Amino acid sequence: MTISSLRRIFATVCFAVVALGFATACSSDNKDDAKPTAKSVLTLTVTPAAPNSAPTRVTLTCEPTGGDHKNAEAACAALTAVGGDFDKLAGDPGAVCAQVYEPVTGEATGTWQGKPVDWRKTFGNLCELSGRTTPVF
Repeated sequence: MTISSLRRIFATVCFAVVALGFATACSSDNKDDAKPTAKSVLTLTVTPAAPNSAPTRVTLTCEPTGGDHKNAEAACAALTAVGGDFDKLAGDPGAVCAQVYEPVTGEATGTWQGKPVDWRKTFGNLCELSGRTTPVF
Protein backbone atom coordinates (compact mmCIF):
# COMPACT_ATOMS: atom_id res chain seq x y z
CA MET A 1 0.00 0.00 0.00
CA THR A 2 1.43 3.36 -0.99
CA ILE A 3 1.43 6.55 1.05
CA SER A 4 -1.03 8.20 -1.34
CA SER A 5 -3.46 5.29 -0.86
CA LEU A 6 -3.18 5.62 2.91
CA ARG A 7 -3.79 9.38 2.64
CA ARG A 8 -6.88 8.76 0.51
CA ILE A 9 -8.26 6.21 3.05
CA PHE A 10 -7.47 8.57 5.94
CA ALA A 11 -9.19 11.48 4.17
CA THR A 12 -12.25 9.33 3.42
CA VAL A 13 -12.50 8.20 7.04
CA CYS A 14 -12.13 11.79 8.29
CA PHE A 15 -14.81 12.98 5.87
CA ALA A 16 -17.17 10.19 7.01
CA VAL A 17 -16.63 11.04 10.69
CA VAL A 18 -17.28 14.75 10.07
CA ALA A 19 -20.39 13.99 7.96
CA LEU A 20 -21.77 11.63 10.59
CA GLY A 21 -21.20 14.21 13.33
CA PHE A 22 -22.95 16.89 11.27
CA ALA A 23 -25.89 14.61 10.48
CA THR A 24 -26.29 13.73 14.16
CA ALA A 25 -26.21 17.38 15.20
CA CYS A 26 -28.83 18.31 12.61
CA SER A 27 -31.14 15.33 13.06
CA SER A 28 -34.85 15.88 13.73
CA ASP A 29 -34.60 13.94 16.97
CA ASN A 30 -33.51 17.02 18.87
CA LYS A 31 -35.25 17.39 22.20
CA ASP A 32 -36.29 20.92 21.21
CA ASP A 33 -38.44 19.46 18.42
CA ALA A 34 -40.15 16.87 20.63
CA LYS A 35 -43.83 17.29 21.36
CA PRO A 36 -44.48 18.60 24.87
CA THR A 37 -45.75 16.02 27.32
CA ALA A 38 -48.98 16.78 29.11
CA LYS A 39 -48.60 18.00 32.68
CA SER A 40 -51.82 16.23 33.60
CA VAL A 41 -52.97 12.85 32.33
CA LEU A 42 -56.06 11.32 33.91
CA THR A 43 -58.16 8.24 33.33
CA LEU A 44 -61.77 8.90 34.34
CA THR A 45 -63.93 5.83 35.00
CA VAL A 46 -67.61 5.51 35.89
CA THR A 47 -68.56 2.08 37.22
CA PRO A 48 -72.22 1.20 37.86
CA ALA A 49 -72.85 -1.05 40.87
CA ALA A 50 -75.51 -3.02 38.99
CA PRO A 51 -74.44 -6.53 38.04
CA ASN A 52 -73.37 -7.08 34.43
CA SER A 53 -72.86 -3.35 33.91
CA ALA A 54 -69.67 -2.32 32.15
CA PRO A 55 -67.64 0.68 33.29
CA THR A 56 -67.08 3.60 30.94
CA ARG A 57 -63.61 5.07 30.69
CA VAL A 58 -62.15 8.19 29.07
CA THR A 59 -58.78 9.89 29.12
CA LEU A 60 -58.25 13.56 29.84
CA THR A 61 -54.99 15.41 29.29
CA CYS A 62 -54.40 19.02 30.25
CA GLU A 63 -51.59 21.40 29.30
CA PRO A 64 -52.00 20.65 26.42
CA THR A 65 -55.68 19.74 26.38
CA GLY A 66 -56.58 16.44 24.79
CA GLY A 67 -57.60 12.85 25.29
CA ASP A 68 -60.94 11.37 24.32
CA HIS A 69 -62.98 13.34 26.87
CA LYS A 70 -66.01 14.92 25.14
CA ASN A 71 -65.47 18.33 26.82
CA ALA A 72 -61.75 18.36 27.62
CA GLU A 73 -61.29 22.14 27.66
CA ALA A 74 -64.09 22.70 30.19
CA ALA A 75 -62.95 19.73 32.30
CA CYS A 76 -59.36 21.01 32.42
CA ALA A 77 -60.57 24.53 33.30
CA ALA A 78 -62.77 23.18 36.12
CA LEU A 79 -59.92 21.10 37.55
CA THR A 80 -57.49 24.01 37.26
CA ALA A 81 -59.91 26.24 39.17
CA VAL A 82 -59.87 23.83 42.14
CA GLY A 83 -56.20 22.86 41.96
CA GLY A 84 -57.05 19.33 40.83
CA ASP A 85 -59.13 18.59 43.96
CA PHE A 86 -62.11 16.56 42.71
CA ASP A 87 -63.98 17.08 46.00
CA LYS A 88 -63.98 20.84 45.40
CA LEU A 89 -65.52 20.75 41.90
CA ALA A 90 -68.50 23.10 41.72
CA GLY A 91 -70.51 20.76 39.51
CA ASP A 92 -73.98 21.98 38.58
CA PRO A 93 -75.67 23.42 41.69
CA GLY A 94 -78.99 23.55 39.81
CA ALA A 95 -79.00 19.84 38.93
CA VAL A 96 -82.22 18.10 39.94
CA CYS A 97 -81.95 14.33 40.17
CA ALA A 98 -84.61 11.69 40.70
CA GLN A 99 -84.51 9.86 44.02
CA VAL A 100 -83.59 6.59 42.33
CA TYR A 101 -80.84 4.56 43.97
CA GLU A 102 -78.61 3.15 41.22
CA PRO A 103 -75.14 3.69 42.67
CA VAL A 104 -72.17 4.51 40.48
CA THR A 105 -68.55 5.06 41.40
CA GLY A 106 -66.53 7.82 39.78
CA GLU A 107 -62.80 7.25 39.71
CA ALA A 108 -59.88 9.38 38.57
CA THR A 109 -56.35 8.01 38.36
CA GLY A 110 -53.16 9.37 36.84
CA THR A 111 -51.33 12.63 37.43
CA TRP A 112 -52.44 16.21 37.91
CA GLN A 113 -49.67 18.74 37.26
CA GLY A 114 -47.10 16.06 38.02
CA LYS A 115 -48.72 14.87 41.27
CA PRO A 116 -50.30 11.41 41.54
CA VAL A 117 -54.12 11.24 41.57
CA ASP A 118 -56.13 8.35 42.97
CA TRP A 119 -59.68 9.60 43.68
CA ARG A 120 -62.87 7.59 43.87
CA LYS A 121 -66.31 8.31 45.24
CA THR A 122 -69.65 6.52 45.07
CA PHE A 123 -72.81 8.49 44.25
CA GLY A 124 -76.49 7.54 44.50
CA ASN A 125 -76.91 7.58 40.73
CA LEU A 126 -75.37 8.88 37.53
CA CYS A 127 -77.26 12.18 37.74
CA GLU A 128 -75.81 12.85 41.20
CA LEU A 129 -72.28 12.07 39.97
CA SER A 130 -72.72 14.42 37.02
CA GLY A 131 -74.36 17.13 39.13
CA ARG A 132 -71.46 17.21 41.56
CA THR A 133 -68.55 16.76 39.17
CA THR A 134 -69.60 18.22 35.81
CA PRO A 135 -67.90 18.99 33.43
CA VAL A 136 -65.26 16.45 34.47
CA PHE A 137 -67.52 13.37 34.70
